[in-house]
Amino acid sequence: MIIDTHAHIGRGEQLHDTYQVDQSVDLLLEQMAEAGVDKTCIMPVTYQDYEFAIEEIREAVAAHPDKLIGYARVNLNDEERAFAQLRRAFEDYDFRGVKIHTGLGDGFPTRRLMEMLSEYQRPLLLHTTTEMEYIDGVCHMARTYPKVPVILGHGGGFAVHHPGFVKLCALEAKQIPNLYLDTAFVLLHQWIAIAVEICGPEKVLFGTDAPVAHPALTLKQIELCHFSDSERELILSGNAQKLLGL
Repeated sequence: MIIDTHAHIGRGEQLHDTYQVDQSVDLLLEQMAEAGVDKTCIMPVTYQDYEFAIEEIREAVAAHPDKLIGYARVNLNDEERAFAQLRRAFEDYDFRGVKIHTGLGDGFPTRRLMEMLSEYQRPLLLHTTTEMEYIDGVCHMARTYPKVPVILGHGGGFAVHHPGFVKLCALEAKQIPNLYLDTAFVLLHQWIAIAVEICGPEKVLFGTDAPVAHPALTLKQIELCHFSDSERELILSGNAQKLLGL
């Protein structure tokens, strides 16, 4: 079993950012088949308001329930609307988690959000940045809300050009029981191996950012790390099954 915990679909609104527009579910399914991925967690690309985007995810999951797992995304700058959308996504659509992208305008997680996620015990996936203040805030938040699995996307820093930041985030994940890393857009395969060596295979999840990045690329990175069978099983599916209640 291979579960990709980090992928996006949707038409999007930010036309200057090709990562955030026209990422189709058909392309994602094609890549999954090519790479041998069994299930993928899908979440919206960037919108100002995620009402339509959440419907896009719901429709895709309903059409492919054996392949796709729904994640919400919300804009915390309008908390009342965001929380109403989240409750509907969790209670009516059985979405398994939420993604927040501070850098693209979603806002930083608030106390009210973390209390809601504690109530539902659903994972929070964060797009992370190479800023010490940001990581310090995330780690404090994870310690404060131990019932919420907090996943640092991209190994802790999107497209970071130095492994020291990945090492720092892995050290934090080793110390904080509910803090995890994913492998989406981690630049070099050695950095995935370093993270696993520091925090253990039980704290790292397979993620790709598909369909922008083909999942076969990240699978090849993991292959080149020469993990044991038990380590690969945890990274590729075991950890996700535990956190998502699959």
